[in-house]
Amino acid sequence: MDFGVLVKIAYRNLKQHKAKTLIIGILIALGIAVLVVGNSFMDTVKSGIEKNYIENYTGNIFIASSEIENPSLIVSEELFESAPKTIPEFQKVREHVESLPEVTGTTGQINGVAQASWGELGEAFTFLFGIDSASYQELFPEGVNIIEGEFLNTEGSGSAEEGAQSGIVLSKTVAELFEESSGEAIHPGDTIVITSINTVTGTKIREVTVRGIHDYGDASFDLSFISFIDETNLRILNGMMLNSPEDILLSREEAGFFEEGLAEEDLFGGEEDLFGDGFVTDLGDSDASSGDEAASEDEWLGILGDTSERDYLSETDPNAWNYLLVKLQDDRQAGAVVNELNAYFKDQGIEARAWDWIDGAGMSAQLADTISLVFNILIFIVAIVAVIIIMNTLVISVSERYGEIGTMRAIGAEKGFVRKMISLETLMITIVFGVVGVVLGIVILLIMGASGIEASNQFLQILLGGDVFRPELSGASVIISMLVVSVVGLIASLYPVAVALKISPLEAMNK
Repeated sequence: MDFGVLVKIAYRNLKQHKAKTLIIGILIALGIAVLVVGNSFMDTVKSGIEKNYIENYTGNIFIASSEIENPSLIVSEELFESAPKTIPEFQKVREHVESLPEVTGTTGQINGVAQASWGELGEAFTFLFGIDSASYQELFPEGVNIIEGEFLNTEGSGSAEEGAQSGIVLSKTVAELFEESSGEAIHPGDTIVITSINTVTGTKIREVTVRGIHDYGDASFDLSFISFIDETNLRILNGMMLNSPEDILLSREEAGFFEEGLAEEDLFGGEEDLFGDGFVTDLGDSDASSGDEAASEDEWLGILGDTSERDYLSETDPNAWNYLLVKLQDDRQAGAVVNELNAYFKDQGIEARAWDWIDGAGMSAQLADTISLVFNILIFIVAIVAVIIIMNTLVISVSERYGEIGTMRAIGAEKGFVRKMISLETLMITIVFGVVGVVLGIVILLIMGASGIEASNQFLQILLGGDVFRPELSGASVIISMLVVSVVGLIASLYPVAVALKISPLEAMNK
């Protein structure tokens, strides 16, 4: 039979059963509208978070030690257990990464955690990012919002590495903790003491100068405690040393002291103490007011003896980095680059691994992915319910048309014709009311975009990326929504078609 005739028959049937057609159509339109609005909402949230993190905090991909199972560029569980694992053969890894045509820039990052004190009462807890300020600012030019003072730069002094400026840039939240505990506001130029514990060198204490105060705003709760520190100081705090105590060989005389044990009088007793000829006693008896010459600074420092071994053990490893952050020319290249890098590491026997940005972005960024997954699961459940409702409605419609279908069969209509007729009716309802649903969804999004959704608490501000959220229409959500509802309609028509095909002409005429 001609397709045009089939369309006319299907349209007539839908028109004759307006109530049931409207019931099915309204369900489809509402389902489409919910899908369009919901998916556009989640796509806007995910897109905003992804762009924000990639451009300002994580880069497109990052590289870490393969020993880390659950890496985190922000708050790592390893920080509370031991010092985070470093990337082996860092320079080789970095050179290979930067040789890839897709890569536009890289920077290293060290993670740490510390308790900080200021003056007599000021106390604060902070997570630390140890960075090379030059490459970090080049990779994330908009990533740090300095509200007071300045960022770490490479023209200062105080660091052992190429004149890079040592010090710390506190987060606004950490600065507020200092103010709450001390009653006074901390400012650039003030000196704080930071204490950290690592499994290599134990408890380490460093005195650093506050260079500035920054504010990540509403980017993320877990970012609010991040303070930036020069890489040398953080390597010392984390025990990332170039040399180990095992590298030092004691002389026979020095080793003998430890084997035989030393009494207190051996160290500080009389004329023949450990430091020789009663040196400590002589210095202690020196009194400038009595006319004797006071001990010089060199004499006091001489008590320590040869400090070259101490300096040797204090050298930090310049290639010790926890992460290598990488930016790409195109976000869509991330998957291919991650696979290429992991294949290279395996081939070279390097115990490192490349990850996508979301794997290390922290709780807030991953929360959007989780909510999106939950939303899709709910949509799947709603789709099942919709299939059942549409199916029941179509079955009722078919049962009311026994006579009509039986007459068609009696005058020569084959089963294929009946199947096409009912499937076409379902498809027509889906397309027409699907378009209505899309238009309804677009109108809702336009209204929401114009008025904005105000985030009433910090959780919503983090999730929505600011105080006011304005969702945008997602073309992908429209296409996906239409495909989903079409599949739902076709699946829902399968059982009613099966029922209709079982109707014999004689049975239909009797009813």
